[in-house]
Amino acid sequence: MRTNFIFIFSALVSSFQLGCSSGGDGSAAVTNPVPSLVTIAKASLPSSLESSAVSLMAKPNKKMSLFSVDSNLTEVKDRLFSPGPTDFLYRLNSVDTRLDEIATNLANCENTDTTTYNPPAFITGLSFPMEFSCSTTIDAASMGISDFKVYYGKSGDYWYLAEFQTNASFASEDAEPPSMVVLSKVSADGTSFEVYQVSVEQKSSTDYATVMHILADKTANTFEISTASSADSTQVLTPGANFSGLGCGVQMRTDNSKVYASGMFSQAASCPSSATVCAAASDLSTTTGCGASVTSFETTAIGRSDVSGSNAKSMIIDRTGLPSF
Repeated sequence: MRTNFIFIFSALVSSFQLGCSSGGDGSAAVTNPVPSLVTIAKASLPSSLESSAVSLMAKPNKKMSLFSVDSNLTEVKDRLFSPGPTDFLYRLNSVDTRLDEIATNLANCENTDTTTYNPPAFITGLSFPMEFSCSTTIDAASMGISDFKVYYGKSGDYWYLAEFQTNASFASEDAEPPSMVVLSKVSADGTSFEVYQVSVEQKSSTDYATVMHILADKTANTFEISTASSADSTQVLTPGANFSGLGCGVQMRTDNSKVYASGMFSQAASCPSSATVCAAASDLSTTTGCGASVTSFETTAIGRSDVSGSNAKSMIIDRTGLPSF
């Protein structure tokens, strides 16, 4: 599972088949009614944590560095905010691009009755009901993907979106690009979102999953992420060790003044002791004074034992419980 798989998403948007329950052929020039996920995320994040900025600071020990960055925060930057398989901003941009491509279908479905979908509990205690009324099937066979389908619907003040991607080689231990889903709940006024990014891979007949839970609120000026993986660095597919992210379990929150992170900053087979880091949002230099605005998490702390590979497989590969459109 090599890092270049992320480029599959930009190619996929060029070829798709539309299949919305409320009709629409996607040919008209219609504005996408769903607020941009990337816009919300960037409005909620300090610029020091955007991918383009982080990539320049990925090696804070170089002579060019003018400040001290905690090694644990460097791990967070390198795994979650730098170009690579766990760069969630790249994936949110892919979702935005795809929704622009199917804008007519989204508009046609905006006022259609929805069906509730409850994802299998890929993390302990999960409750994240989705509301769907339409779907679009992406023609991805030429890209080595067995299936790619987008579900969407609007209920109350929120849009609900899910992108399912499965790989025909899921069980062959050579599943690149990965089998995964991005589940999104986006406020219709474009102020906030809640996103789960879940991937699943199989090795030696065992299913392993990696989860990211992301919350962004540009009105409150807060951003939060929680992540863990049931896989460790010895179990993920070579050379995809980076794909398990911070598998032992980490949370990070920022209010654009401070950045606070807590958890076990490793993907090793034997997880380390819990640690915390407090940093200035302006330059990610270590500091003190992180208060409740960044230390009080809204996401639930996820540890390796909380992630269910079998339930992730049921959701992504088997598509358990999804409505038919």
